[in-house]
Amino acid sequence: MVLPDKFRCVITNWDYIYDLCRHVANEIKKSGYKPDTIIALARGGWFAGRVLCDFLGLNDLTSLKIEHYVGAANAGSGPAIRYPLADNDTGKSIAHAKEYVLKQKPKEVRTAVLQYLYTSEIKPDYCGEVVQEWGWIVYPWNFIEDLIDIISRLMAKEKLNEWDIEKIRSGLLKYHNLDPINFEIAQPDRMEEILDEMTRRGMLRTKSVSGKKTWEYTGA
Repeated sequence: MVLPDKFRCVITNWDYIYDLCRHVANEIKKSGYKPDTIIALARGGWFAGRVLCDFLGLNDLTSLKIEHYVGAANAGSGPAIRYPLADNDTGKSIAHAKEYVLKQKPKEVRTAVLQYLYTSEIKPDYCGEVVQEWGWIVYPWNFIEDLIDIISRLMAKEKLNEWDIEKIRSGLLKYHNLDPINFEIAQPDRMEEILDEMTRRGMLRTKSVSGKKTWEYTGA
C-alpha cells in the first residue's frame, strides 16, 4: 500500500489510549470471557496488551510480530509472522495472527482492538471504539517515528529553502488535516523536539534567519 500525498492524520495521547484499553477490558468482563493469556501484536500492541493484563488480572503476556506497514510512508507487501510465539490495516494482521495461534490448538481465541474501522475485512470480538473514517492514527508509542516520516514527505514535496514551525504546521493542516490546536492538545510542545531529532539524524540543518530559528531539509 502506497499512501497518497494527502491523507488524514489523527494524533492520540497516552490518556486516550489508556481509556480505550479500559473500555476493551470492561467489554471482555461483561461478556463473561476469561482469557488466561494476552497475545499482543508487536510493536503497537505491547502497551495495550500490558494494560489489559493489568485490568483483567492476568500474568501471561506474549507477543507476535506482524510485518506490514513500515512507518507512515511505506508498506510491505503483506503481513507475515516475524517472530513466533515466545500499527492501521484492514484486519489482515489480526486474521493472520489468529490463524497462527489456532494452529497451536488453544481452547478458545478471541480478538480485540483499540480502534475498529467499520470497513475492515475482519470484525474483532471486542473493540475500544468504532472509527467511521479512515485516517493514519499516530499513536504515542510511535509519535516521533510517524511525525518524522510525515514531515519528511511534506518537506520533500514543497521543496522550500527553509522551514519554520509555522510553515510546517500549515503544511500538516493542508495535506493531513492536522489542526495545530488539536495537535498541541494531544501532544503539547513537541514540534521542536521532532525537528531536533531530525537534525540529529542528519535530515535537517538548522539556520538562523533574522534571529529566528529555521530548518533546511537535506533529504538525507
